[in-house]
Amino acid sequence: MVGAGVVGLSAARALREDGFEVTVYEKDRVGSRLGSSPGRSRIYRRSYRHTDYVRLARRAIEEWKRLDPGVLRNTGLLEYGSGVELHAAALDACGEPYRWLEPAEASALFPEARFDEPVLYDEEAGAVMADEALRALARGLDVREGHLVADPRELEADVICACPGSWLGPMFGLPLSPRIEQVVYFAGAPETRPSLIDHGGPGRRLHYGLIAPGIGYKVGEDAAQPDLWDPDREDRPIHPGLVERLVEDVRVKLPGLDPRPVHAEACLYTMSPDGDFILDRIDNVIVFGGDSGHAFKFAPLLGRLIADLASGRPLPPEADRFRADRLSAASA
Repeated sequence: MVGAGVVGLSAARALREDGFEVTVYEKDRVGSRLGSSPGRSRIYRRSYRHTDYVRLARRAIEEWKRLDPGVLRNTGLLEYGSGVELHAAALDACGEPYRWLEPAEASALFPEARFDEPVLYDEEAGAVMADEALRALARGLDVREGHLVADPRELEADVICACPGSWLGPMFGLPLSPRIEQVVYFAGAPETRPSLIDHGGPGRRLHYGLIAPGIGYKVGEDAAQPDLWDPDREDRPIHPGLVERLVEDVRVKLPGLDPRPVHAEACLYTMSPDGDFILDRIDNVIVFGGDSGHAFKFAPLLGRLIADLASGRPLPPEADRFRADRLSAASA
């Protein structure tokens, strides 16, 4: 296994469950701030506009619970803005429960926030404690930190898996785009508050928020820094202008929070052209990449699917969208 991020560690555990002897090679260390997996928390949810993701998200939640239910904080998700009705339609199609709330009902769940429109409430969502999850996943595994594997195809093993994050693109000639994303933490919300996704609208950008116990309420803007980033750079700089934008957005949409930032941090995303992951076999190596900013919640399920590929078991039809050959077809 190459890469000890959340998906690589999940795959290593699943492979070990299937009877493989597993060695994980990590160029830095588990939880490195130069990768995409560390941090206090990530949103988990069932709500997506595509039924494939809704079904996979349900399975992923069950895998998290099987792994370690203590890494989940079931605080719920309040979701609104452009296209949220498509999420409701996908949940309906999959038989997944949800509720529509009027603004006053949503405010009762999150008094520090302001709501001006109906809100989709996903009661089975919340936040996964990212750093805790990494520690739980790594426990008992043979992880070789500080061990760079430049080309996984040169390893000698019965099964080779590569989950190297932003380094997957150049390894296998895949059109992936590393980017920097940034979040800011604010005080003033109890650690029981729901996650938030504002899908935006005219003159309004997509924002999200979630609890980060011990730090504050975590707020980010989606795709705020679209320029390519060199993942080999050893810095993850904070953009002051984006901090100012998030502060202003908090003043408007989360007026019950203290608008003075407690902390800010940046991390890597690796975007695929269509926002879907890559999970496939290339040159006899099982590869995963293109997290596109939403893979963490699926990690234990993705690890299980990688192990299924390794054992020759068929993947569910929902995983067909992750095949690597779709990218070459799209660029032809």
